[in-house]
Amino acid sequence: MNQVINAKSIIIIDLLYLGDLMFATPFIKNLRMNLPDKRIDMIVNSNFYDLIKTNPDLDNVYAYNKKWGLRQGISFARKLSQNNYDLGLNIHGNWRTAILLKLVNPVYSLGYGGKGRGIFLDQEIKRSEGMHMTEAYLAFLERLGLKQLTDNVPQLSVSPEASQGIKAFLEGEGVIPGDRLVALNTGGTWPTKRWPIARFAELADALVNNYDVRPVLTGGKSDLGRVDEIVSLMASEPITAAGRTSLEELAALLESCELVISNDSGPVHVADAVGTPTITIFGPSDELKYRPSRKGSRIITAGLDCQPCGEHECPLHHHRCMTEIKVSDIIKIIDESGLL
Repeated sequence: MNQVINAKSIIIIDLLYLGDLMFATPFIKNLRMNLPDKRIDMIVNSNFYDLIKTNPDLDNVYAYNKKWGLRQGISFARKLSQNNYDLGLNIHGNWRTAILLKLVNPVYSLGYGGKGRGIFLDQEIKRSEGMHMTEAYLAFLERLGLKQLTDNVPQLSVSPEASQGIKAFLEGEGVIPGDRLVALNTGGTWPTKRWPIARFAELADALVNNYDVRPVLTGGKSDLGRVDEIVSLMASEPITAAGRTSLEELAALLESCELVISNDSGPVHVADAVGTPTITIFGPSDELKYRPSRKGSRIITAGLDCQPCGEHECPLHHHRCMTEIKVSDIIKIIDESGLL
C-alpha cells in the first residue's frame, strides 16, 4: 500500500486497557521492523504511559487523559496536528479515538471503524475475529501490505530505576537472596473477573505450605480493601505490595517473581510481557482472545456453556464461572507443569 510505504511519519492511537497495550507491543515491533526509517509515534491512555514511554520501537509517546473535557482534548489533538503526520493508524476504534485521530489530521488514516465510525477514516479495516488479540493486530499489519512479521509475544523492558526501587522495597519486606516469590493479583476491572477473596487467601497459604514461597499481593490503591480482607483470612503473612508501587515498579516486581497467579486483568499481561510464567483465571472474558501468549503460560476456566459472556455482571446471577474454580485446581496445574 503506497500510503504506508511512502509515509515518513506515522501516528498510532490506542487508548484501551493495560492488557490491550501489552498486546499491541508486537504490532509496534513489527511495524518498526518493516519501516525502520519512519517516524513512529503513539497516543496512549495516560494511566499506562509510564510503561510504554521508553519503548525502543517508538520515537515519541503522547499521553491522553480520558478524564479531559472537550476543550482539553481538542487542544491536545491540535498540538499533535502540527507534527503533520502522513499516516494515522487507529487500532482501538471507538468514537473517542476516531474523532481524536481526525483532529490530529494525518494525510491518510486507516483503522478499525464500525458503527459508522468509518466516516472518520480514509480506509476502514475490518476487525479479525476468532484469534488472539496479538494475532489480530498482526493481521491489521498484513492488510497494510506488510508481510515480514515475527512472533506475536508481548515484550516489555523494565527500567533500571524501577528494578532498583523494587529491590529496595523487597529488602524492606525482609526478602533475602534465595527467597522465592509468587505474585497474586486479585483485582479485575469487572466484578465478574474476580475470583473469590476467600479462595485467594486459601491459595496463598497453600503456596506457603506446599512450596515454601512468599506470596506477594499486588494491585493498585483501589484493590487495598480486597487485599486487606485477604490478609485477614490468611494464616501466613504475605508481602503486601498493593498500592505501594508505581506501574513501572509493578513490572519490576512481577519480573522478580517465579510465578504470577491472577485474574484476567492488566498485571498478568505485564507479567507475561516481562517473561514471568503465569496462571490466569478466566471467567467471563474470552481466553482465546485474551490469554497470555508466551509459551508456558497456563490458564484455568470452569468450562461452562455460558462462557465467555463478556458481561460485567453475571447475567445468570450465579457467577459459577469463577466460584467453581477451586484452589486444588490451581495447585494441580502448578504440580503438573512444574512451575514451582
